Amino acid sequence: MLSAELARAVAGPEAFLLHLLWCSLRTGAALALLPALGGQPIPVQVRVGLAGAVGAFLLTGPNPPAPPADLFGPAGLLGIAGELLIGLVIALALHAAFAAALVAGEWIAQSMGLGFAMVVNPASGPMPVLGALFMLLAWAVFLAGGGHLLVIEVLVESYRAMPTAAALLEPDRLSAIVGWGGFALASGLVAALPLGGALLLVNIVIAVAARSAPQLNLFAIGFPLMLAGGIVGLPLTLPGMAAALGETLLELQLALKGLLLG
Repeated sequence: MLSAELARAVAGPEAFLLHLLWCSLRTGAALALLPALGGQPIPVQVRVGLAGAVGAFLLTGPNPPAPPADLFGPAGLLGIAGELLIGLVIALALHAAFAAALVAGEWIAQSMGLGFAMVVNPASGPMPVLGALFMLLAWAVFLAGGGHLLVIEVLVESYRAMPTAAALLEPDRLSAIVGWGGFALASGLVAALPLGGALLLVNIVIAVAARSAPQLNLFAIGFPLMLAGGIVGLPLTLPGMAAALGETLLELQLALKGLLLG
């Protein structure tokens, strides 16, 4: 009798931990692949704790997700791969949103002559210093606007709307995921358009002046003018850039919501 009671006492926590692990896979995969400069410095312990907290919240719901009967069999491993794939899609949407900041920073840095100035980031490699600045700006807008809460909401609701990852393989959904790359590129160019356009006008003026006066040294005069124009124009265009990046973050999160929740 004692051995049977002991078996039941051991089986209870084991089953709970198994369910908790299953409910934490999507969140864990999404948190493991967060964008750099704001996402990657988060300690692993914090990510595991957040994934476990979301899993515990799901277990307290009326219809908690149940793992396959044979978790380590073919069906169970396929289910685990599906959970990780959904988490990967969520992280990919965030990467596409923050890639717009990198595109804007790359364009402006090349225009004002700061393309050589790099920030050595151990998580993602070297990136332009303005790209790193705009990435941090995008993270500030994302957190201030409650974007992290919307992502968690989509994560929780996705268990009801998409219990398996089979729906992600539909052509329409795959086409939408591929389209995020083009949207991020276009959004980054739109965000950088005010300052980038101003720097282009300055560059045209310098080119006309050099054509009129061939003895003009472009490297001695043009580079300082472009750099000064960028430094002066950057604070003036940051509010509009923050608004554009905020719109990009919101639109991609809504696209993610439509992709996973229908």
